[in-house]
Amino acid sequence: MTIVMLMQVSVSETLYEAHLRTHGEDSLDEALAFTTYHLKSIAKSLDSGSLARLVRRALEQPLHEGIQRMEAKHFILYYEESPSRNDALLKFAKLDFNLLQMLYKKELSQVKRWWAAM
Repeated sequence: MTIVMLMQVSVSETLYEAHLRTHGEDSLDEALAFTTYHLKSIAKSLDSGSLARLVRRALEQPLHEGIQRMEAKHFILYYEESPSRNDALLKFAKLDFNLLQMLYKKELSQVKRWWAAM
């Protein structure tokens, strides 16, 4: 894969994810149609690597439409396979995700005990 193709994917995916549009925003509608078309055509030419999965995921479930923590998990999995990853940042992201997950489990356990005591 060439540097130019990586840049095209990055720019197109960023534009696609940023399409928080409102009614009557013709330029944003055009940008969405443009990026959707290009991401779909790029996705066909990518192999089955992590970048291809990221593009397909963006087309199926844009970040702003998903649950933030679940989208973070998907991105961590993508970033883990990225050759340009920052290992310290990756470790921090995993730690943050796991700590928050432990907190949610603890809170759920407390709510469950409270409910059972009623």
